[in-house]
Amino acid sequence: MWKQRILDFAEQFKHPAWGVAHCKRVYDLSLQLAELENVEVDQDALFAAAYLHDAGAFAPYRQAGVDHAERSVQVVDEILADAGFPPDRAPLVKEIIQGHMFYADPGPRAEVVLFHDADTLDFMGAIGIARLLSIVGIDDWAPDLGSAIQLIQQFSRELPEKLHTAAAQEMGRARQAEMAAYLAALTDETGGLGTL
Repeated sequence: MWKQRILDFAEQFKHPAWGVAHCKRVYDLSLQLAELENVEVDQDALFAAAYLHDAGAFAPYRQAGVDHAERSVQVVDEILADAGFPPDRAPLVKEIIQGHMFYADPGPRAEVVLFHDADTLDFMGAIGIARLLSIVGIDDWAPDLGSAIQLIQQFSRELPEKLHTAAAQEMGRARQAEMAAYLAALTDETGGLGTL
């Protein structure tokens, strides 16, 4: 019952890059990485974290000057309680959310590391490119096409080193190659990005 309540709650967050589809991909990828790494995880905590980890990026929860992960941690107890999520497992959900971004240190907890890697991988490869292009002109990250391409270049260079598990690193190499192929083709087709 609590899973459906969390899903229903998350449906309000409409965004082309970090909406419900992103949440589902990160949850599924977290479980896939756990299987590849042969690690037992709390699937319920991962599920709750997956659908709530970006809540702090959206109204009415967003708060100016507060990182969205920190803000999500601040508001998640009430959301989990309203959904009927087991209160003894809420601290793990908050820990997963706190460590989810590629710039965060996930610490040693398996669920946090796997979720961090899954969220980082969702910024890479074909899906990462699609997500970044989807926010052109609607998000500070990519106010125009040129800035989105710069972000794709940056993520292609920097995100692979943010991956912790061997399984994620292997996936990251494949996704980095997808990004490199895209950037090479785009560079060729636009005269060195001069006619974007």
